[in-house]
Amino acid sequence: MKLIYLITIFQILILNAQSRLDSLYYLVQQFEDEVTKTTIELDSLQKILSSLHAKYAEERFLLMEKSVVKRINRAAFAGMWIDKPLEGKRKKILQGKEIYLYPHYIQDFIRISYNDTIGYMSSAFYDQIGLPPYFQEARQRAIIREKTKLNLDNEKERFKRREKEMIHEAKYLAKNIEDLSYAQKKKEYRKRILLDKWGEDLGYKINAGLIEIGFTEMMVEEALGHPDNINRTEYSFFIREQWVYNIGKYHYVYLEDGIVTAIQFKG
Repeated sequence: MKLIYLITIFQILILNAQSRLDSLYYLVQQFEDEVTKTTIELDSLQKILSSLHAKYAEERFLLMEKSVVKRINRAAFAGMWIDKPLEGKRKKILQGKEIYLYPHYIQDFIRISYNDTIGYMSSAFYDQIGLPPYFQEARQRAIIREKTKLNLDNEKERFKRREKEMIHEAKYLAKNIEDLSYAQKKKEYRKRILLDKWGEDLGYKINAGLIEIGFTEMMVEEALGHPDNINRTEYSFFIREQWVYNIGKYHYVYLEDGIVTAIQFKG
């Protein structure tokens, strides 16, 4: 009787397990169907995006063709960079020859056509020619676009560097956190971490609360702590910060793109 009872319970458990497996299998099938559907939709959107990019490029080219102006080169030593400014081959443009200019700029170089060759001419030459107002507008837009891109690139590099430093520290702490007796000695533990992380010379300086030119923002924070205030200024090609400390011997620490460039002590 007990054996039958046990067999019945075992069969019920098996049926419950099978029911759960069937339910999980159904969910897996649903997710696979959703993934397939999403993949198809993404492929379709990608095709639409590629088509829009091609259409945009075509329309932009047609607009440039309509906006092109013809001028006579008056500079004696004019030239153009083929394909990309300041890279590759430079072709000389003879004085008195016709050139076609487009309202399209890279850095401070304008796109031109000379003898059926496309290239870029420096502002040192095209400023002498005299261009319509919409060329100046295109030039200003290009400068703003490139400055914005440069600032974004600098910010990305800065955050990547800071992220790497924080990951390194987290890994080191995780590796040593199991040694509780070592962790309890906070000052010695901190010093050992800094020596391992930054090397003997920099590690001792940071542990002693000392900073110097060339330190990263992570080094400054580890040596002095988080600043009481941060004043931030964005320039054309870099970002400058003034870190203010109200306590200690350092008063102002100046950083450009996350690197210390100047230090001011309290009087």
